[in-house]
Amino acid sequence: MVREVRNVVRDRVVVKRLVVMGLMLLLGQPMLGQAGYFEELLAKVKHGDAQTLESLRDKARKGDVLVQSALGIMYRAGNGVTQDYKEALHWLKLAAEQQNGAAQAALGAMYARGEGVLQDYREAAHWLIKAAEEGVAEAQADLGVAYAKGQGVVQNHGAAVEWYQKAAEQGHAGAQFNLGFAYYYGTGVTKNYHRALHWYQRAAEQGNSNAQLNLGLMYAKGYGTAQDAAVALSWFLKAAQQHHPQAQTNLGISYRDGWGVAKDLLQAHMWFNLASAGGYERARPFLEQVTAQLSAVEVEEAQRQARLWRQKHGGKVEWSSGM
Repeated sequence: MVREVRNVVRDRVVVKRLVVMGLMLLLGQPMLGQAGYFEELLAKVKHGDAQTLESLRDKARKGDVLVQSALGIMYRAGNGVTQDYKEALHWLKLAAEQQNGAAQAALGAMYARGEGVLQDYREAAHWLIKAAEEGVAEAQADLGVAYAKGQGVVQNHGAAVEWYQKAAEQGHAGAQFNLGFAYYYGTGVTKNYHRALHWYQRAAEQGNSNAQLNLGLMYAKGYGTAQDAAVALSWFLKAAQQHHPQAQTNLGISYRDGWGVAKDLLQAHMWFNLASAGGYERARPFLEQVTAQLSAVEVEEAQRQARLWRQKHGGKVEWSSGM
C-alpha cells in the first residue's frame, strides 16, 4: 500500500460559516433559527444586489467591526463578491485591530499564505496567536501548523499538538487530521495508534480525504484496531471518490492483487489510470505493469470505465501530499 499522506490540512468550510455568523450578528438578528434568512441575504449579494452590498459597506465605513470582519472574509474568499485581496486586507485589518477574532484569524492566514501581501510568517503568527487565544478554531489549527513548521515562531511540536487539540475538540477536521498524524508518528506527543485512529476517524467522518486514506491504511495494517480489509477498502473508496490519487492507487493495488476484493485487472487499470491522470507519478509504473497483462480490448474497456467515472464524479478535489 502507498504510505500515509504527510500533509497539514487547512479547512475552507469555515469561511462560509464565519460569513453567515458575522452577518447574523451585525444586523442584530438572533443567531438561533435565522440561518435561512442570512443564506438568503448572502444569495442576494451573490446575485448582484448592489443595495445589500452597499448597505454592508456603509456599516463597515462607520466602524461596525462585525461588518468589517464579514466583508473582509467575503472579499478574501470571493464569497458573494469578486475576490479582492486588497479589499479583504483593508476590512480585515480594521476589524482585527478592534480585537475581532475571526478577522485576526483570516488576516493571519493571509500573511501566512502571501495572499495580497508579501508572505510574512511573523506577522501571521502575531494575528493567529491573538485569534487562537480568543478560541477561534481556524486560528488554533493554523497556529498549530506554524509551530509544527517553525513558521514565525520557534518550532515546537508539543505546542503544535496543544493547538491542534483545542481546534480538534471544536470539530476542526484539519486539526483532527493533524492530531491523528501526530499520535501516529509520536511527533510532539507519545506515539499512540488508538488515539491516532480516533482522530483520523473524526476527520474522515467529516469528509477529510487525507484522513480517510490514512484511516484506511491503519485498518489495512491493523494499527490501533483489528486488521479489516473491508473497512480499509471502504475508506480508500471514500477518499478515491474525492479524487485522492493515493487512495485510488491503493484501490488499484487491491484489485490487482485480490486483497480484500476479487482480483480484477480492469478495475485495477481504471484506478491506476485515474491516479496517474491526477498527476500522481507513483501510480504510473503500476498502470504500465497492469496494461502489459491486458489485451488491447481489455485496456480499451478499462479506459472507458475511467472516462465514465470522471463523468460521474466531476472535477478534481484539492489534495496535498507534503508536510
